[in-house]
Order: sequence, then structure tokens, then C-alpha cells
Amino acid sequence: MTDHSTARSTRRAFIGGLAVTGTTGLAGCSGLFGGDSNPVANAPIPDNPGQYTYETMGSSDAPVSGAFVTNWKCPHCSTFSTGFLGTIVEEYVEPGDVILEHRALAYSGQNPWMGEDAPRAAEAGLAVWRTDPASYWEYHEHVMANQGNPRDTWATTDRLVGFAEDVGVSNVEAVRTAIEDRTYEQTVRSTASALGRAGITSTPALVIEGEVFNALNKSAVKTALDEKTSNA
Repeated sequence: MTDHSTARSTRRAFIGGLAVTGTTGLAGCSGLFGGDSNPVANAPIPDNPGQYTYETMGSSDAPVSGAFVTNWKCPHCSTFSTGFLGTIVEEYVEPGDVILEHRALAYSGQNPWMGEDAPRAAEAGLAVWRTDPASYWEYHEHVMANQGNPRDTWATTDRLVGFAEDVGVSNVEAVRTAIEDRTYEQTVRSTASALGRAGITSTPALVIEGEVFNALNKSAVKTALDEKTSNA
């Protein structure tokens, strides 16, 4: 019998390196305020969120690990985050079956992808997570529901800090400082490199135990999650 703690450790390593065993066709962007009824805005977070580099929802004891990949300026990612992601949270994350990490894809090679402000938005998300993880998922949904035109440079420091203020992030000045100092620039660049090595070049994408899916393909994603959780 497989030791479950060992299996969980292996799965955490997978998430860290984004190793991929297979891919499916991806579609979307290529190369809302929360409230009590919003499952993503109210998603559970691990007991020790400070131990997680990236924005994470779910229990650290969950038997299945996954990651969803977005670009903060991608309208298809907004559709996923404010729609189907909520179903995933309700059916798999809240019951304790899946722990899910967010990765922001903001570079294509060495260049910003979807606008020069895309890296800033990704860095702001990490800043909110590191500053006030309890408020992060409400912030995430608020930004996704209030995206500007993807062709416009809307993710300014002031606007991103304003989003954090809207949802009550505890120390918005720390968020502002992290954005202005580019504190998480290398983390965002490293994510892009890891995703590129894994063959993930479009968003939204969902990685479930090493398999990559178009996050908007509800049938394929639910089938995979049902299989992984039933066999965990």
C-alpha cells in the first residue's frame, strides 16, 4: 500500500516543478466582488498559508494536488475564475479532496505577455497572498470580475492597490511597496519559465496530478478530478 504522506509529498513536488505527464488541447488567451455566495472568494486556505509560496486553496492534507494557470488580463481567465472554478471549489476543494494552487503566466519568453502591466498584476497577486492570505481569494475574484480591456494598460499600481483596499486587505501599503519594489518579479519570471518547460503557453489551464487541461473544458476536467479523487 502506498504511504499517503509520501504520496502527498510527491504531489507537492509536482506542483513546485509543474512536471507534466501529458497535455490536451488548450484554448483561450494564447503566446466580482466576493460576497458570501461566492465559493472562490470564500475558498478555504491551508492552516499554515505562510508555508506556501503561491496562492493556494484547500487543505494541506488533500490527497489530490492541482494548479490553475491564468493571466490576470485574460478575459477567458475571468470567465473561468468567476464561473467553473467555483464549481471546482464547491465539489472538490471544500470537501478536502483537492488542494489547488494558482500560477500567473505573465511572460512569453523574456517579454511581458498580454501587456507590459501583466507582470505587475501577477506580482500584486503574490503581494496580497504574502501580506494577507485570508483576503487573497476575495481579492482574486474582485480583480477577475473587474478586468479592464486586455488591450489597455489598466493594471496600474494604484488600481491594483485600490482592488486590495476594496476587499479589506490588512496592509495595503505593504502591497504597494512590494509592487513598486518589484519584490516578486523573479518569482513571476520563474513561473513563466517552469510553465514554458511544461508546454503551457495559453490560459486558462488546469494541471491535475501532472496532466494539463483546458480549464474551460468542464467535462474533461470533472472526469479527471473524479478519477483522481476516487483513486487517491
